Amino acid sequence: VILILLNIVPFASLSKYGFGGILVTAIALLLTYGFVKKDGKTLRDIGFSFSKNTPINFLKGLMIGCLVAITMFAIILTLSELQISFNEDANIPSVLIWLLAFFPLAYMEEVIFRGYAFTKLIELGGIWPAQILMALLFTWYHDFTGATFWVQLLGPGVWVLIYGVALIWSKGIALPTGLHMGLNIILALVSQKDNREGLWYLDYKTENTQDLILDSETISLIMQICVLVTGIVLTEYFRRKYRNNSKMVNELM
Repeated sequence: VILILLNIVPFASLSKYGFGGILVTAIALLLTYGFVKKDGKTLRDIGFSFSKNTPINFLKGLMIGCLVAITMFAIILTLSELQISFNEDANIPSVLIWLLAFFPLAYMEEVIFRGYAFTKLIELGGIWPAQILMALLFTWYHDFTGATFWVQLLGPGVWVLIYGVALIWSKGIALPTGLHMGLNIILALVSQKDNREGLWYLDYKTENTQDLILDSETISLIMQICVLVTGIVLTEYFRRKYRNNSKMVNELM
């Protein structure tokens, strides 16, 4: 709700990419601390502490996210009439500063959507209810910041499943935060993030037609479906691996 209100306020510094994102992150951490204390635990008990594996897992996630995004764009460019061109009008310092904003933004979203609430949902209902509910909430959150619900469901919504299994596999939010940030950075670099200009942009080799647009959108949709299927398979794998919800929660904590 706070993010929605910040999007309405006509001050760039209060957007989720500026002070607003830092503010919401602080609020999310305070709420997490409150609920953790209520349950008689500490932040360290639920994995919200820095360890020697934290930077390693973050860098792993960052590299995986960048490689996956680059691979997906390479497939689109190969199978469609799209091409990538350098944006000669790009303000490089401005773009680089904007890219830095993705770290607190990705961390904020992971704290909210893959933090203690996600763990509690697994404890109460299992991994599938946690994954589905967070996917719907993540989609709804993005719906207020851009495209329609269904477009966001097939975009950010399907990636929630991947972020969720990344959390369970690595037993912390460092890896999914890096993965999340890596995907966002590549999207931003090719001007596919929040209608902002990046260092490159995508356009068509020939005159833009409805058929060309439909072809590229179909390829993108197929890849998103592949991501969805991967998320479903991995979620089911972890459900079967941890048939006891408490065992999964104990390892996450």
